[in-house]
Amino acid sequence: MKVFNYKVIIEECEEGGFYAECPAFPGCHVEGETYEETLLEIKEAVKNFIEDYKSRGEEVPSDHFAVTSVQITYD
Repeated sequence: MKVFNYKVIIEECEEGGFYAECPAFPGCHVEGETYEETLLEIKEAVKNFIEDYKSRGEEVPSDHFAVTSVQITYD
């Protein structure tokens, strides 16, 4: 069994609930009512994307980006 690690972005929506996406897979995004639900949904979505890539004989994308923060000084 191979283990894949991917970064996901989860944001709280203004209208309520949460939105998540996995940048390694364009189009891989979900919405959920709670943070926990959204996390479970994005895990399932990523798993489905991996299965799709493998079923087509394509190489599964790697996670090649970094997340950081910046400090902004503002007067």
